[in-house]
Amino acid sequence: MKNIIKTIVTCATMIPFCLSAKEAQKLIDPKLLTHPVHPCLWKIEGKNLTKPSYLFGTIHLSDKRVTTLHPKAQDAFEKSEVLYTEVDLSPAAQIKSAMDLMRKDGKKVSELIGPDATKNLNDYLASLQPGLSIAPFDSFHTWALFVTIPQIESQLSGKSPLDAVLQARATKAGKITDSLETNQDRIKIFSTLTEKEQTNLLKDLATFIKEEPKKFSEGLTKMLNEYLTKDPHAIGKLVVEEMNLAFADLEKGNYLTTKETIQKMMTGLLDTRNKKMSANIVKNLSSSPDTSHFFAVGAAHYSGKTAIQDLLKKEGYTITPAFK
Repeated sequence: MKNIIKTIVTCATMIPFCLSAKEAQKLIDPKLLTHPVHPCLWKIEGKNLTKPSYLFGTIHLSDKRVTTLHPKAQDAFEKSEVLYTEVDLSPAAQIKSAMDLMRKDGKKVSELIGPDATKNLNDYLASLQPGLSIAPFDSFHTWALFVTIPQIESQLSGKSPLDAVLQARATKAGKITDSLETNQDRIKIFSTLTEKEQTNLLKDLATFIKEEPKKFSEGLTKMLNEYLTKDPHAIGKLVVEEMNLAFADLEKGNYLTTKETIQKMMTGLLDTRNKKMSANIVKNLSSSPDTSHFFAVGAAHYSGKTAIQDLLKKEGYTITPAFK
């Protein structure tokens, strides 16, 4: 079960990873870093572009070592005139998107997952902040609570994740900001899951948190450390390894989530979104070839068969890694 939940949570939050040799990684203490060892950065050139644009891989966390960009990424960000994030992260947009997470059928998540799973989640949330429970989220879509739970600890810090920080900095610097997809695009992906599939995912997450609380917490820390210390090329290998471990777990039983559910979710989170965001990147580059763009999306979108940089290559653009 632990591999199933770890795989889905990793990709649901779109986490990246950055050095190459294992021996080198052992020599790096993430606690001593002030920014990532390598920038998850690619330069876009070619076709009719008169200025380079950039692809940047983010991690949706607020750690200062993450929000302090690698010098190469900082330089590319400052040179760019337009910032594109996955979705609009302005306060006004986030308030509106919160309404999209609310269900309209009158059901409560706590009733759908049952008392045991509810207690497990309540105990976990209370350990983060006394008095906190799933009550404020009880009217959420089940999938929305599943995606929210792993991010709550970071959100309680009161600090904005990297993506939102970039948008705020761009706005302050007078840059144009825009997005590559809408919240409705994301909702469509999760809406392909049946209520039973969503409920099983959340139940499994609740069980994992109860049975493996230390591993759940350490898993999030590991994701952060991977982003800080590893070369972006390691992402593809990591995702494949995690998927293989997850499917191996599926053979053992002891959980509710099925292989079909994982495949459906992963296809939607990565392949479907990668194709749509790549198409929008091409559209923006084509319409403004004299403008330098900075496209910032979760680093997991730069791995796999539909990696954004590879899709852009097929469109005739020259993509150069800037993290070496």
